[in-house]
Formats: sequence, C-alpha cells, structure tokens
Amino acid sequence: MNDFYDLIDAARGGVGDEKTPSADPDRLREVLEAIDDEAVLAFGVAFQNELIRLNEWRVWDAGYVASGALSNDGFHYFRSWLIGKGRAAVEQALADPDGLVPYLDDPDIDNELLEYVPIDVLEERGVDADPRDAIDESPDEEARGDQIEDEKTLDSYFPRLASWRASLG
Repeated sequence: MNDFYDLIDAARGGVGDEKTPSADPDRLREVLEAIDDEAVLAFGVAFQNELIRLNEWRVWDAGYVASGALSNDGFHYFRSWLIGKGRAAVEQALADPDGLVPYLDDPDIDNELLEYVPIDVLEERGVDADPRDAIDESPDEEARGDQIEDEKTLDSYFPRLASWRASLG
C-alpha cells in the first residue's frame, strides 16, 4: 500500500512547504480513486488512527488559541486540517503545538470534508465497509492529557499562536 502521508501529500499538490494548503478533498478523491478498495479502506483506517493520535488536550488548546474558539466538532475538523497539512504538521502538533505557526496559512483551520473522502469512495464502489467501524476507539473520546481549565490563560501557554492570531486583526 502507498504510505498514508504520500497520499495526503499527493492531495496537497505534492510535497510543498508548510504554507501548502491542507489536502483538498476533491484532489484526495482523485488520488484514492486510483487505488484498490483494500488500500482505500486502509487509508481511511489510518486517517481515523491519526485523529485518535491527535486527540490531546494540548492540541485542542493550541487549536483554540489559533482559531479564537473551538467546539467539539471544530476540534475534530482542526485535527483533519492538521492531517491534511501532512506528516510534519502532525508531528509538530504532537511535539510542540505552539510551533504550528509556520503551517498556518489563513485563519480557516478546518478541513471537515477530508475524512469523508475514503468513506464516499468506498460507498460509490459498492463496498460495504466503513473505516470508522474498523477501529476500537472513537476519535472523539475524551482528549488525553491535562486540560487547561481557564481559557483566559491559554494564550500564555501558546504565545506564538496567540501572536499569530493577534496579527490577523
């Protein structure tokens, strides 16, 4: 099977720099339509596993600071956006989420439709398989780690992201 992030990068228009947009769902559809059903399902499972891996309070908090607010759904779509930015963005988010500033190309940090592409491709092919059913854990369970209770102090934990957000005006 193709490497998960190779397929994501193909949907980003090739491996670009940090400012390359998050993977385009229409482009991802084209990429996935060129591979077999088993590989599409494996891609979908890998996507779900990445959502789970990113389900940490510090990633949530960073997304909150960068976007100015974040709902439960917004956090899910933020993680999809991160995955769509590629392996380096995901690893940055996990290692030091305040270091995500180079990946921010506009204030719209959500890519809701990206995760549904493999599901849609499989459904259109008549394959009765949903990648979300192939994993034991939900990507939307309680986030791991310690939650910062006071939202008013979040900027102090993520000063680079707060500065970026303030620069938007």
